Amino acid sequence: MRHLLYYDIKRNFPIRRIILTIFVAWLTIFFFSHFFANDMTEDRLLEKLSIGIVDEDQSKLSSMLLDNFKKNKQFSSMMDLQISDSKKLNKKFQNGELTAVVTIPKGFTQGLMYYQNLPLSVMISDAQPLKAMILTEVLDSYSDYIQSVDSATLAAYEILAETDISKERLKNHNDLFSIKMVTFALNRNKFFSYKKIDTFPSTNSFVYFISAILCLAICFLSTGVIFAVYDDLKSFTLHRHKMYSTNFRTYIASKVISFSVVITLICILIFTPLTLKISISFLSILIVIAELFIFSMLYISIFIFIGLVLFSETSASLFCNLFIFLLGLLGGNFIPLSLMPKTIQNISAFTINYHVIRNLLLTISNLYSNHINITFIILSLMSVAILFETSCRILMFRIQKGSGELCEIN
Repeated sequence: MRHLLYYDIKRNFPIRRIILTIFVAWLTIFFFSHFFANDMTEDRLLEKLSIGIVDEDQSKLSSMLLDNFKKNKQFSSMMDLQISDSKKLNKKFQNGELTAVVTIPKGFTQGLMYYQNLPLSVMISDAQPLKAMILTEVLDSYSDYIQSVDSATLAAYEILAETDISKERLKNHNDLFSIKMVTFALNRNKFFSYKKIDTFPSTNSFVYFISAILCLAICFLSTGVIFAVYDDLKSFTLHRHKMYSTNFRTYIASKVISFSVVITLICILIFTPLTLKISISFLSILIVIAELFIFSMLYISIFIFIGLVLFSETSASLFCNLFIFLLGLLGGNFIPLSLMPKTIQNISAFTINYHVIRNLLLTISNLYSNHINITFIILSLMSVAILFETSCRILMFRIQKGSGELCEIN
């Protein structure tokens, strides 16, 4: 076993190839991270909307309205209210410091009680279309809500007006209902509906492509095991191995372990210098190394199986290259999944690369404790064991059927 490991490492991983792989990986990471830098900044979609409020009403109800907005956790997590006079806020708006300026006109809250519906004055910046759309939808939603409350109050007033109730009592009832309904509207607590999306964490392009390129490097380096197996078949190495051992588990194990160790070391050499530009704990680095080794074994086991099942080295090589390209395209190696159509995102969840990138990304982002997909790691190890045993049996069948030359599997 020891001699087989030494032989595989020395023959299949020359120094020049390792250096070239590391250099190309670094170059690719920096190129793609720079290319997608403006599309994947961490704060691009998460920073609060800055809104200026001009309160010309200066009533108790308008103060209550603004106070409720400030204290509401859902609202304050998305929006930052700045209450001031129109001159200061308009200046900030012109300088691009505010997303919008909302002016509450004099008599606005009093008008809600008597169905006057004085409109709010709203200026929304078009410099950031996404933020403008979010704010427009929030304001439209709140307007619809106020209108429904207003309609309910008006309906109650009209029903009472048809009775023999005196005008004074009608006014008192209207004031009472109006105050209760307006207060209920102002105390509205649900502004947004939240839906948990279990996908990649928010990150920048540099961290994302570290994970993506490490995954891609494992894929391409793992294909080398196909050529190693076929070289041994051509040179009758496996036939000589059969002469002193009928157990091919040692041979397959040496290939899986030797390739996994070297590929993991290459990935470490790619990854380690890049940690200087990101914030990552030492424990996260150790977990990344363990994941790299497990994922390397998974891909190597897959390609050994494919290489033995297909009829020739050329067929296996072409199939694996096409397999890697499709996995990379659908799994998010070339283009971040957050920028791809929803259909592609749904399909990508069924690819290996998606889960490999996601696990690496979560670990590099120091989110491994609560979010890492342990199920995928366990399934990976189980797949390695199944593919290992299956490959051993297929190899034994090919050697027994062949007589010194490559044979096809019927």
